[in-house]
Amino acid sequence: MKFSVIIPVHNAEKYIREAVDSVIAQEIPSDVELEVLLIENGSEDGSADICDDYSANSICENIRIKNTHMGKASAYEARQEGVRLSSGKWIVFMDADDKVVPGLIKNLHEEISKHVLEDSSSDKEYEDSGHKTVDGREAVDVILYNAAELQTPDNKMFKFPFKEGVVYGTEDRADFHRLMCSGDSLNAMWNKCIKRELARETCLSDGKRLNHGEDLLQTAAIIDRAKGIAYLDRILYLYRINEEGLTGSYHEEFLDNQAKAWEAFDEYAHKWCGDKYDEIIRQRKTLTCTIGMKKLIYSSLPVGDIKVKLKDMMTTDFYEKYALQELPDWAPEEDVFVHGLQVMDDAEKKLMNSCRKHKFKSYIKARIRKNGI
Repeated sequence: MKFSVIIPVHNAEKYIREAVDSVIAQEIPSDVELEVLLIENGSEDGSADICDDYSANSICENIRIKNTHMGKASAYEARQEGVRLSSGKWIVFMDADDKVVPGLIKNLHEEISKHVLEDSSSDKEYEDSGHKTVDGREAVDVILYNAAELQTPDNKMFKFPFKEGVVYGTEDRADFHRLMCSGDSLNAMWNKCIKRELARETCLSDGKRLNHGEDLLQTAAIIDRAKGIAYLDRILYLYRINEEGLTGSYHEEFLDNQAKAWEAFDEYAHKWCGDKYDEIIRQRKTLTCTIGMKKLIYSSLPVGDIKVKLKDMMTTDFYEKYALQELPDWAPEEDVFVHGLQVMDDAEKKLMNSCRKHKFKSYIKARIRKNGI
């Protein structure tokens, strides 16, 4: 059995060694091969050299590290390239600033062995078999597992309603559809192991250049097309809260990317559930607008640039349609505060005042740190 671990790498020199080393440290069963694919995409730091160092050195007989340099590309495209280059029967996705626990591959190998006849069942037989493989075993092409934040490695991030030992077939997706529509707990690609055929069908299905919202689309396609999904209620992935990463800082393309992702997701939601979740999806779009605004006004950009970009954001179709509506009741406190500014009559003024206050507080904190007070 062969696994491919795909890691898109962009300006990750601070963390990439930790990420790769956590994969190298895996407990590998004797009948398992592991390839690590580092997809370096346009880094401006030392990431490319680090990737080259890893690929140039042999780790051990059943672990191989390969890297490719794409040049400037989106996270979506980097992940797609990894899928194209992969040779493993099963694909594991990982972010360059995270880690995996030592037992990840061992646990996946054991779970797959329960459900899939890797050697005796051909891809053609698998594709034609519907919900069962040729000997009556459940057809599984996705393994979902739990995760924890790096700072609290013993606390599960997700309270999924799924059970171990159960295969969720195409008629058993109600909870998956509900979670996809009503929140983001299923969105991440990094807590899923996917059969290569399904990964190629879903991850290579279009050429969207997205750095934000891509997980939502790829996961929706996977949930929609998977024959069978198994769940491991175990912490197998460690997620780093990285304020410097794509999800933590301001990027000009954020709202445009998200608008495209939501437009595509609406089709999945209506296919699965009709208009049942329209209201919560609309609220999540409102939250997306607020997150985009929060990232902008509390960014490190000069105040003058923020003011210009704020006006531009407020005149986009997506923002005008959704920004001033109601947030989900689970929206974080900071987002609720920013949304409160957005809905005021003098919203632009209030948002810029909050921006200036934030910069002043940041300046004072920096001075205190510098002077050791």
